[in-house]
Parts: sequence; structure tokens; C-alpha cells
Amino acid sequence: MQSLKNSVATVLIALGLVASGFAHAEWPHDKPITIIVPFPPGGVTDVLSRMVAKELSVSLGQAVVVQNRAGAGGLLGTRAAAQAPADGYTLFLSQIASHGSLPNLHKKLDYDPVKSFKPVILLAAHPGVLVINPSKSPKTVEELIGLAKLNPGVLNYGSAGIGTTFHLSAELFKALSNTDITGIQYQGGAPAITALLGGQVDIVFSDFATALPHVRSGTLRALGVTSKARSTAVPDIPAIAETPGMGDFEVLSWISLHYPAGVPDAIVQRVNLEANKAMRSSTLANWVAAGGGVARGGTPADLAQHVDAELAKWKRVVESAGIRTDQ
Repeated sequence: MQSLKNSVATVLIALGLVASGFAHAEWPHDKPITIIVPFPPGGVTDVLSRMVAKELSVSLGQAVVVQNRAGAGGLLGTRAAAQAPADGYTLFLSQIASHGSLPNLHKKLDYDPVKSFKPVILLAAHPGVLVINPSKSPKTVEELIGLAKLNPGVLNYGSAGIGTTFHLSAELFKALSNTDITGIQYQGGAPAITALLGGQVDIVFSDFATALPHVRSGTLRALGVTSKARSTAVPDIPAIAETPGMGDFEVLSWISLHYPAGVPDAIVQRVNLEANKAMRSSTLANWVAAGGGVARGGTPADLAQHVDAELAKWKRVVESAGIRTDQ
């Protein structure tokens, strides 16, 4: 009798494994795949997500839709993605905030950037640009650093709020250049640029889309881009890392795909394969390049390594600058 029970149990387990494998093999079927974007429509992150969704819809033969879940600086969408079923039908458009800065800025989060998610692919990375009011004398990063050291605490920078990418960019700049520059926070990147144009602040780290029109019109002066090397979109603007002593400076607003933890490896590998193809397409690669960015790609392991490095990097910056949040 015991032998019979064991045989039945073995058969049931085998059938369960077969059914599980069959269910995974069927993926995707008639259920749409959703990409959660933790920001409002219209920004670079949102537009890229929609372009990737379009490419994946074709290659997977299944509808892929974008769902904007904005709020709390990206935390609402991140939380929703972390808590989604691990069935392969919910992707998360992760980025430097969700998997780099936010985990270091908040004392308590209801997700873990490593344990709550499964890496899929690093899609793209965009540098920012350091701009200065042209009424100020520095024409290079080296001159700016020299002026700041002669006048500690006198120069100031504007940013889009505590903990944002360009706030942390300024704090990393201060740490590496050993300068004392006062931060002034605004409710967004556009108000910070407006303050810079009006002379209320001296410098701002900004995205290309916001700053470059003013650089081209001559109302702002670009001192350097935040990537290690010059951007092909604006090759005449040097990289900040070219400045003596600033070789370790690099800030990229990167965008990636993660799944909730527990999604089967076969599904992760399939999406990784198709997303790599999408990022190699001329449509996406050219669009990213036009905005000053670089289409990336690679394996899930590559993204995991990237996230680990970013978490460690921004932990050092946050602790060094003594940045605190209420949460």
C-alpha cells in the first residue's frame, strides 16, 4: 500500500511539473503584457517604454501595453511592480531612481531593489549636462572649481529637489572636486533652469532636452556632460571627467527592465532576447542617440552587476553629503 501511495505521489508530482512547464511554454498567450512606468506620460522614460513596448508586441506576437503609475517620486509604481504576480505579464521600467538612489535615501521602503525584482536588461543611458549662467566668468569646469575654492559657500546650484538625479550629481561633483557649493531645491528641473536664467542660482545639472535649447541660443553656457566620454549628440561639449581630478565623475540616467522576483528564467531570457533586438534596431538606437544617450543591452547578469554598482555609488554620495529624508 505504501509503495502504491509513493507511486501515485510520484506521478502527481511529474504531472504537476509537466503542467507547469506547459504553462510556461504557452507564454505569452491572450493576456496583455504590461510595462509599469512609475512616472507621468511624456518624459524620456515614458517615450522609450512605449517604443520598446511596440517592438516587443511585434516580436512576441502579443499585446504589450504601458501603464503609468506615477506618484511619490516613482515609489508608487515601483511598489506596484514589486507586488505584481510573478507570471511574466508585468514588467517594470526600472531606472536610476528605483534601483540606485531611492533605496539609499529612504529609511524604510516596502520593496528591496535586489530581492523584490529580477533583472532583465539595461535598455539605455542618458548623460546630463552642467550649465552655468553666462554672466559668470568660468568657461570650463576647471575654472568653475577654481572659483568655488576661492569662494567657499558663495556659489550655489539649483536642482529639481532633494534626492533627484541632478541633486545627487551636484553632490558628487562637490565631493570629487572638494568644493563647497550651496544647494537650492526647486519643484522640478524646469523651475531650476528658470532660476538659472534669472540669475538666482549659478549652475544647474540638467537633462539635455531642458538645457540644450538655452545653450544653443546663448542664454546658458554648457561646461560639461556627465558621461565619462563626450556625447556624440554634442561632441563640442567636454566631459566633466576630462577635468584634472574629476576622472571618476559619471552620472547617467539609465533605464532598464525588471520583473517581479520569481518570474521563471525562461521568460526572463525570452524578453531579454527580444529587448536586445529592439535596442539594436535603428529606430530605437537612433532615437536614443538623438537625445544624447546610448542604447545598451546585455544580459540579466549585466544589469544585476550594474545595479549593485549604482547602489554602492549613491550610498557613498548620500552618506558623504548627509542627505536625509523623512521616510
